[in-house]
Amino acid sequence: MLEVTGLEAAYGRARVLFGVDLAVGAGSLMCVMGRNGVGKTTLLNTIMGVLAPAAGTVVFDGEDVTRLPTHERVRRGMGYVPQGHETFPQLTVAENLLVTLEASRHRDRAAVDEALDVFPRLKDLLGRRAGFLSGGQQQQLAIARTLVTRPRLLILDEPTEGVQPSIVAEIEAAIAALHRERGLAVLLVEQYLELALRLADGFAIIEGGAVRRSGPAGELADADVKALLAV
Repeated sequence: MLEVTGLEAAYGRARVLFGVDLAVGAGSLMCVMGRNGVGKTTLLNTIMGVLAPAAGTVVFDGEDVTRLPTHERVRRGMGYVPQGHETFPQLTVAENLLVTLEASRHRDRAAVDEALDVFPRLKDLLGRRAGFLSGGQQQQLAIARTLVTRPRLLILDEPTEGVQPSIVAEIEAAIAALHRERGLAVLLVEQYLELALRLADGFAIIEGGAVRRSGPAGELADADVKALLAV
């Protein structure tokens, strides 16, 4: 579904990624992990075209999308939920979803109902402005907005960061259902080893802007992996 090869990225003269190779199979869930500041968000931004790569390629479903703008990647089926509970705060929950629907490639109103089925808590909040939601509710809305586009690959940047524990559990359950029941491919950046162990099929650990360790999720619990993730 997604193949990243030799990806390099920089902010001005500051190089952040150094030849990253990463693959996400159709219907699989890949978890990217690493300490703060090692390049995880930069990797996702480069995959989505938010940041232009200095070198390397991004291939989605057999097509080289390296030079495509972000909105064209979304139209092809890549859905991105950035870090930080991003919503349109002055719009209601319903308006947030409908604005996204209008910009999608299909404009099928049923996609809104499908997204709300994933996060039923939002159904009682449709008339509330997003800026008045809790952090956890805003994160659910941010993911739901992306689901409205009906992505074939869902890219999530630390979806549980700063979220109350009860909603963390709901977000985890939603990701698991999307992956296991709907067969959605997922690329997840996540700091919590225990959550990654429960969700992921495979993992990649970034250190110093490069993938230092990768493999099946069953290897995540070994001492070497824990040492790479230790602060």
